[in-house]
Amino acid sequence: MNILHVIPSYKPAYVYGGPIYSSSALCEQLVAEGHKVTVVTTTANGKEELNVQDGVVQQVDGVDTIYFKRLTKDHTHFSPGLIRYLYRNIRKYDAVHIHSWWNLVSIFTLLVCYVRKVRPVLSPRGMLSDYILETNHNFQKKIIQKVVGDPLLSKVKFHATSLAEVHEIKKMYPASQVAEIFNFVTVPDGPVAPKTVQQKIRFLFLSRIDPKKGLELLFKALSMVSFPYELTIAGPYKEDYLEQLKALTHEYGIAQHISWVGPVYGDAKFRLLREHDVMVLTSYNENFANIVIESLAMGTPVLISNMVGLSTYISDNQLGWISGIDPENIKEVLERVYAERDRLPAMSAAAPALMQRDFDRSRLVNKYIELYKSK
Repeated sequence: MNILHVIPSYKPAYVYGGPIYSSSALCEQLVAEGHKVTVVTTTANGKEELNVQDGVVQQVDGVDTIYFKRLTKDHTHFSPGLIRYLYRNIRKYDAVHIHSWWNLVSIFTLLVCYVRKVRPVLSPRGMLSDYILETNHNFQKKIIQKVVGDPLLSKVKFHATSLAEVHEIKKMYPASQVAEIFNFVTVPDGPVAPKTVQQKIRFLFLSRIDPKKGLELLFKALSMVSFPYELTIAGPYKEDYLEQLKALTHEYGIAQHISWVGPVYGDAKFRLLREHDVMVLTSYNENFANIVIESLAMGTPVLISNMVGLSTYISDNQLGWISGIDPENIKEVLERVYAERDRLPAMSAAAPALMQRDFDRSRLVNKYIELYKSK
């Protein structure tokens, strides 16, 4: 197949976190399976721009990629050049896959698809959840959703990364076609040593440091536990928010237990995962959370909130612990983790093989091809 992926931001813009890794891994696997893939994206890299040629096809890890300059430096990513390219070329492709929502790249791509009579696949990436709709400019979002989103989104084929996201989409569009297909997650090959039981438990938060991630909830919960622990916090951040969090750890009297290591990528990220006992993610909302699978592939069980899309999968496969998003409940689950820490070696030993089975790339890519070919 000749497949077009329209993605607001693409590698090496890793500042945007998990979606960059999963979308690029999908494109690369499609190429490996013999399909022709073109990625159309912008030069977005946070508030900066990627140092790449504008409007020229270039190879990015084997994938034909075209970057277009954007006019806005925020998450709208408005790019007239990208829109012109789509209008002229979109009917040349056998399938069109749009990634994300609530940006002008995705909205204008859907408009072009409507005008050019193309039915695309849309991966909302969690952007249709109640949490997203109710935070950050919620009044404007509701108007845009009603005037632009509803007429256009009712005509797409949806891709959801988890059962939780399927429910979110079906809540808004009950008659829609929704395929649940896990994200592609890239992890190193090789054996993983299982955990050993220790007196002091080593927790790790490894994600974008953002209000959505519920670190304040975790800090409050940790301030109420009495067992020995360490918490390492790694990930990209905005300086003012980081300072607020650090001040909160002093207010709660837990600063001495916490290490801040900043952004961590590549081998260093996976080494950090292997070095800790439990990866913690008490987010208010996550449609998937690549870091959960990356952690398990490294043999590190997880404690995640029930607002993380993979929480049902984790619970069903006994790969960790699930909390609510209330500090008191998180505290209770933290205490359960410590009381049940003798389960860590067995969880750690079982997790990598399960990740290899359920996240096999060839198996997943066939599901995407089925979705692309469906009417």
